[in-house]
Amino acid sequence: MIKIKQTILSVSLILLLTGLSSWATSPKKIIYRAYISVDMQLWRAVIDSLHAKANKTLEQELELLNYEYGYIGWCLSQKKKQVVGTYLKRYNARLSRLTSDQVRSLRSAYRSAYYGFEIGLSKIKAPLLGPKSIREAEQSVELDPKGWLGYVQLGNIDFYKPSLFGGSKGNALKYYLKAEQILLREGVNQDWNLLSLWAQIGLTYEALNNPKNAELYYRKALNAEPQFKWVRDELYMNLKKKKLR
Repeated sequence: MIKIKQTILSVSLILLLTGLSSWATSPKKIIYRAYISVDMQLWRAVIDSLHAKANKTLEQELELLNYEYGYIGWCLSQKKKQVVGTYLKRYNARLSRLTSDQVRSLRSAYRSAYYGFEIGLSKIKAPLLGPKSIREAEQSVELDPKGWLGYVQLGNIDFYKPSLFGGSKGNALKYYLKAEQILLREGVNQDWNLLSLWAQIGLTYEALNNPKNAELYYRKALNAEPQFKWVRDELYMNLKKKKLR
């Protein structure tokens, strides 16, 4: 019975990736499903399939870059540094090919993240790459004040930078809330970026000793997507346990 289920899953994955290779199947829906279920094997299969597609449009390159950005971030959180190194090279190469002026703000935001990923791989790079990451994030916001990703990068910088070196969870929260405001105004639906942002805002409120607002954001994420496993089974569950102590 188990072997039959595994065979069905394998066949389904092959059919899925065949459709993805031509972008006939919506990658966004599959990535969303992979994100809420923490199925990073599926996420990786999707980006590998999309990467193999020749003659991608600018929009497709940007879409794939976003999925690589998410996957690399997850790998770093799981200490999978060897995997990060492989995908970071691909990410950087894709980023370098985006020379169109119309994507300058996004390019700067993703470049800021790239420097952050490099620091995640090796903390000794922080003095050199930290200022570059900040500069790119600030430039992203200057180029497009309505671009949410630049604010997310500014938030990440303040969240993860030690307070000794100027990091501030309070400032991070302001940037995250600005990014949320922009995303909601855009009317995004079933998007992994928004769910991820809500989770991060919840974590930031926890870091600021504000469990009430942390719970509000975890509930917001679960109201939008009840099957959001990371928040449902880990973040929100842990917060409720803390409240019982």
